[in-house]
Amino acid sequence: MIEQIKADDMPEVMGQMAADLRDNPLTNTLEAVGELIQQGIAANFYKAEGPDGTRWAARKDDLPHPELIDTGALFAAATGEHTASILRVQHGRTLEVGLDKSVDDGGIKGAAVHNFGYPPRKIPQREWLYATDDVLDEAARLIAERGITELFVI
Repeated sequence: MIEQIKADDMPEVMGQMAADLRDNPLTNTLEAVGELIQQGIAANFYKAEGPDGTRWAARKDDLPHPELIDTGALFAAATGEHTASILRVQHGRTLEVGLDKSVDDGGIKGAAVHNFGYPPRKIPQREWLYATDDVLDEAARLIAERGITELFVI
């Protein structure tokens, strides 16, 4: 049933509607976006390419890198299979997706170092913690579709 609103009551009703829209944290929508971004980060790691499509630098001795291959620790960070790896934190309508600082403080040795590189130790950048344009486009689509649904579900 449609509720009828008197013209005199419209400013108050519209103000309440605006407040309701502003205060809705879009929790379900942002959770879906966070999962999408984390899946994209895992795909980046699988492809072993930086954001510009360039393959990661190989070791000079051509041996597998212990953090990248042997232990699987960096893979676990990239894919979220390690409990102290990728974090998704929502604050209202803001979603932060990134590397948990505790990872390099003892969780997974070298995860951030490999993402950003470390020239003093001659560790090349092997960037994996980023969102591709395709992932960002899909995130925008999810926000448009699911966000509208979540805002206006009665």
